[in-house]
Amino acid sequence: MKHVGIIGAGISGLATAKAFIERGYRVTVLEKGADLGGVWEKSRSYVGVATQTTRDEYAFSDFPMPKDYPLWPSGVQVQTYLNRYAIAFNVRPYIWFNVQVNNLQYKQPAWEAEITDLTNNTRQTLVFDFVAVCTGTFHKPYMPDFPGSDSFIRAGGQILHSSQVKDMSLLAGKQVAVVGFAKSATDIATLAADLSKSATLLYRKAQWKVPRYFGNKVNMRYLLFSRLSEAFFNAPHKSGFQKILHSAGKPLVWAQWRGLEALLKMQFKLKDCGMVPEHRIEDQISCSLGVAPEGFYEKVRSGRIQAKKTEILRMEGRQVILNNGETITPDVLIFGTGFTQELPFLEEGYRKLIVSSHGPYRLFRNIIHPLVPQLGFVGFNSSLFTTLTSEVAANWLVRYMENRLPLPSVKASNEEMEYMHQWRRHGRPIAAEFSGTCIAPFNYMHLDRLMKDMGLPTKCTRWPHEYLKPINPADYHQLLRRSKKEATVKPVPTPGYQFF
Repeated sequence: MKHVGIIGAGISGLATAKAFIERGYRVTVLEKGADLGGVWEKSRSYVGVATQTTRDEYAFSDFPMPKDYPLWPSGVQVQTYLNRYAIAFNVRPYIWFNVQVNNLQYKQPAWEAEITDLTNNTRQTLVFDFVAVCTGTFHKPYMPDFPGSDSFIRAGGQILHSSQVKDMSLLAGKQVAVVGFAKSATDIATLAADLSKSATLLYRKAQWKVPRYFGNKVNMRYLLFSRLSEAFFNAPHKSGFQKILHSAGKPLVWAQWRGLEALLKMQFKLKDCGMVPEHRIEDQISCSLGVAPEGFYEKVRSGRIQAKKTEILRMEGRQVILNNGETITPDVLIFGTGFTQELPFLEEGYRKLIVSSHGPYRLFRNIIHPLVPQLGFVGFNSSLFTTLTSEVAANWLVRYMENRLPLPSVKASNEEMEYMHQWRRHGRPIAAEFSGTCIAPFNYMHLDRLMKDMGLPTKCTRWPHEYLKPINPADYHQLLRRSKKEATVKPVPTPGYQFF
């Protein structure tokens, strides 16, 4: 029985563990935290956090979220859901909590993982036949460093990352400044406006945000999560319909996006807020697409959130000097500046193959590198419904390990990785965020490619319903089990790939 090591017990780690356990493998999940859930684990979630997408999309294919959950579940509810998933599919007994992976080294024919048990600070080495890295895109909080930050702390100020804002008492009655314009920054600024003595939002540039309901009537999923809506983006690999749409149909594409921008400007009163983005909305939509917190723009207009389009220049004691010449004196400075993606434990030679000098990850299908043996990544294909994209990737990875995928040659795989690298740099720069690990908004394109690799169908319903409906994870529960075509694939290694 092959021993599979899985690093991380968030959404991706749980889906991957389930996929390997169902195939009868011996599985060990190594989780640094005290509980499962990854970014949704209580110690990593900020107060008031909720999902960006609804409970119906943010779910595994065979385990829907409870119907008594609100449409946009809270962080606590998501972690409860993930825990129920782990129990229902008997994954939890395979998780080893409070374990840090210090070093992962390949010594043919297996991987050796040097780990530290954080409960007693003891070290040991585990041997795995195959390893799945599921640390995801929210690996390490990013905290920018500014001159004088030490003096700010010595003078009694607090500097926190958004993930450290665990309790409302950190905001209540204080002068709070939040840096950033992403989801966590605007969420916390909106919360601080009701709790704090003052709430200031510092941002470099305004970003487009979408409402939960467009025009206060149409749920966002109908406009953003269908095959038809995805076709309006300029994809790296286009279907025949998309080629026509982005050539002869360009005026229609232009009108669709300008109409959406006009709707958002009107609904949020962006001109009154002084927050009209300077870039096109279609150039921004990706994993960082923010759903506007309820009341955010209203609080900006009323002045309860003092929004300043500027950056921090330096700090002098409790004074924070801004690039626009203003000075503020917050009690708490909170950075909603996201996370970085790192592989500090992976041996250097293989790490250099996977992570390019420019930062983006070089992975075929965002899952494997053809020259790195017996190693895969799940969750490095993040989307706005990572539960589903991770689940499909996990099933793909099981078949890869079992040599049941008719993959292209190493040369062709490298050419595809290079093409995607260049496309992210020049064709769609926003695609390079999260080190190139975000596949949104091309969710269907990515899922279709994985399903075709596995010899499985890509659609569960017929035209036109298939193209108009929002994505439904339950469809993939049926598709992943339609294995007639898959059975015709001979289990032989692809030439040049590093298998067992």
